[in-house]
Amino acid sequence: MAASNPLKIIDISQTGPSTPAELLDALTTQGFVFVDGHDFTQEEVDSLFDLSRAFFQLPSDYKQRYSIVGNTGYITFTKENLDPAKKDDFKEGLNLSDLDLATGELNPAQLIPDWIKDDDARYELIKSSIRKLNSLNLKLLESIAVALEIEDSGECAGAQWFTSRYDPKLKSGSTLRFLHYPVLNSNNSEGEIRAGAHTDYGSMTLLFQRRNQEGLEIYSPISKRWEKVPYVETENTGAAMAPPIVMNIGDLLSYWTAGLLKSTIHRVKFDASESRKEDRYSIVFFSHPSDETLLEPVPSPLIRARARSGRGVTKDEAKGEFITALEHLQRKLAPTYQ
Repeated sequence: MAASNPLKIIDISQTGPSTPAELLDALTTQGFVFVDGHDFTQEEVDSLFDLSRAFFQLPSDYKQRYSIVGNTGYITFTKENLDPAKKDDFKEGLNLSDLDLATGELNPAQLIPDWIKDDDARYELIKSSIRKLNSLNLKLLESIAVALEIEDSGECAGAQWFTSRYDPKLKSGSTLRFLHYPVLNSNNSEGEIRAGAHTDYGSMTLLFQRRNQEGLEIYSPISKRWEKVPYVETENTGAAMAPPIVMNIGDLLSYWTAGLLKSTIHRVKFDASESRKEDRYSIVFFSHPSDETLLEPVPSPLIRARARSGRGVTKDEAKGEFITALEHLQRKLAPTYQ
């Protein structure tokens, strides 16, 4: 029996006037949505997962030569702790940050595994994926701006309010991340928390997940309980288009909109009642604006009253000034890595 799906599915290839409103409704209620009608083929997604699996199968001593510095590099088991109130997360990952969002190039000054950068096919796949994920990110941000009725200014048109803060020539926290959650034998009747409960740090997150490798759960703002996010397919799914991508709001979009858009708490849990035979692999793109972007209120009539009421957490209390995207990211990363 197919698992129930708590999330709406929005087909962004259907560019009718109702699409932005449908997207906004999903993001102001659940904070998560399935995005269909994207531009990724099944072959591209399969190739990304093949690359991910092959990397994590490399010897441990090789991977640890590229251990994370800042927000780039390999993350070994129990290195990361997304929920400080719980035990360390038992997973491994690879973060590729400091990206050129226009070309997909990785900064050569970063410690990138030569297994990737010295192999033309792997590196081209990485670059192409970064470009396409950022393009999808910008398309979604523009749709959200339209739905929010953001006002035009001398700086930019309202529909480009978010995207104008994504200058590809400037540094940002945007990150492509590969994750591996191995199956473990466990007698824990409550199941295993493999990524602690947290919200994401950036503007929005785009996630690929695989059939039979589920585990993502959201704490639904509607039902006030944990809900499993299943793997889904639609009538669009096939060789020409991969299954819908999970998209969720991060802290920055929540702050910008004074909490109107939900940065929903989520986790990865392996339920003890499941007969899990496969490791879980996921691929994530974390979207961040340029580092010096201020987290100031969005000029939208839909959220102006919320900002006046003090909702949103965009100011440095000591200085009474709006913080930047980089300052927010640094504050969130500090307790995450031991």
